[in-house]
Amino acid sequence: MGSYFHQYCPEGTVSKYRLIVFDDEKEAFLPLTDYYHHQITRIGEKSVIAYLNALEPFFYWLKHRSRYQDRLVQWNDEVAAIQVATREYLISKMRCKVRGRDGYEGIYLTSKSSRTVKLFLAAAKGFYKTMIHLKQYSHPNPLIDIHFEDREGMNPSDRPRMPQQAGTEDPLTHRKQTDSYFKVINDEWVPEIIGDWDLPYRVYNAGENSDWCLRDEVISRFLFETGARISEILDLTVGDYRKRSDIHELAAMNKGSFKRRIKFVRISPETLKLLIKYVNKERRLYSSTQTKFNDLPDEEPLFLSTRGTAYTYNSFYWNWSRIMKNAGIKLNPHKARHWFVTSMLRGIYETSDTAGQIEDKKKQLIEYMKWRDPETLAIYEHYYDEQKFRELHEKLQENYLKREKEFKDKSKNKQLLNEGVNLFADLKSGNEDHTESWLSEFYEGMDS
Repeated sequence: MGSYFHQYCPEGTVSKYRLIVFDDEKEAFLPLTDYYHHQITRIGEKSVIAYLNALEPFFYWLKHRSRYQDRLVQWNDEVAAIQVATREYLISKMRCKVRGRDGYEGIYLTSKSSRTVKLFLAAAKGFYKTMIHLKQYSHPNPLIDIHFEDREGMNPSDRPRMPQQAGTEDPLTHRKQTDSYFKVINDEWVPEIIGDWDLPYRVYNAGENSDWCLRDEVISRFLFETGARISEILDLTVGDYRKRSDIHELAAMNKGSFKRRIKFVRISPETLKLLIKYVNKERRLYSSTQTKFNDLPDEEPLFLSTRGTAYTYNSFYWNWSRIMKNAGIKLNPHKARHWFVTSMLRGIYETSDTAGQIEDKKKQLIEYMKWRDPETLAIYEHYYDEQKFRELHEKLQENYLKREKEFKDKSKNKQLLNEGVNLFADLKSGNEDHTESWLSEFYEGMDS
């Protein structure tokens, strides 16, 4: 099945477009192309690409599957048509529940909902805002609640943002109501709890079996050993290593720090050896300079693509997905961060003797992760406690089954014993001929 997709302009080609979006017939689709070039002047490249990735499936669906008054919906259709099509897309493709409210639609996320629901809604809203600005869409923004101003102030709790426990936003004393036509209602953040101790080694083994390069091995080890986001790892430079006094640490940016190095990441001695080996050997194959690690400029990125440019998330993810697919493992790189927190939390409890030690180590973990809200760890602890209960419950159930089997065996033996006693009593009280007959049959059976 075809889809919409984007391609960067090949090197050496003269064009006013840095990137072009194509439809499923490989024809240039200018609305999304213009959207990209307008957004790239306002926000970062990674964010714009994330928005494109969320919008491209929607525009394909809009072209082939949407329906409004027995016709297909066009991207520049009237407001009601776009809203109906978006609603159906949220239900049929993103597995949401949608309930009409007073002038807007309430979105209820389910266990089957796509994790990109909020990203898609933000991207769609921004797309139509851009099209209106570029005078390519002649109607009001269909993703905006036209009655927002009338309703503003009635309920300050509707803004769809990550909760402060998620550690991604600064705590607010007042939450402004969103002006979006589609509002996410049950926006509860739940962390991923990864309890497989051997998960990193399964990934490393999968990489070895797929003949991965040293660069991707080092990055994968960084993911599991540091708990850093993949974007933070790919942005590391040679200078980040030199900024720390400990040889196993690197300065790193944090999400929302605007490239400022406000935290550090710590790796194992083995990973450090592999990193130095990569920089001094494999990296030099694609670098414009043959300089080794100790003499590289501070601004040099640690990880390079085969074209000699900074290694991007899309390139890494393509290699990662190929390896995971070959190994039969379904794993997003970000889950390594959840595995790290879960493992650290388990280690804190297992290596601490007092409640005071536990609290001190938890504070150190919060500081290391640079969570904006300390309650982030409390969310992990809540689900970690649930997991510990599940393990306890499973062991208890195993003991129940074991005791049930022992009880049944004991009852069966007791029943056989009672039957033997009763039989002996019957023999003793019966005639002599019967006893001898039974004994004869018994011995004959023994001899056969």
